[in-house]
Amino acid sequence: MNDRKSSEPHWRPALGRVCRLTRREQETFALLFEGLSNASMAERLHITERTVRAHVATVLAKLELESRLAACLASYEFFTKGKLACPNESRSAEVREIGKTLA
Repeated sequence: MNDRKSSEPHWRPALGRVCRLTRREQETFALLFEGLSNASMAERLHITERTVRAHVATVLAKLELESRLAACLASYEFFTKGKLACPNESRSAEVREIGKTLA
């Protein structure tokens, strides 16, 4: 099923799925916005690079995205333009706050 409008970017529907992510996955999603390598993300999160790879893979699966680039673009949109991601606005605000603490 294709739930996107023909004029919107292919990654935009993922914004409605951000609330599916665990806190650590949300942190990973936020770091994708910065375009960090897995090694840099591991250092920032104090976890192994292998764990980062697992988190990135899970983020892609839960957001139903096919590439890291698509996740980066969705993350950029979410954190810079404040697009609503969760049905509950307070949940969206919580995810945005995670992004701010990592910046």
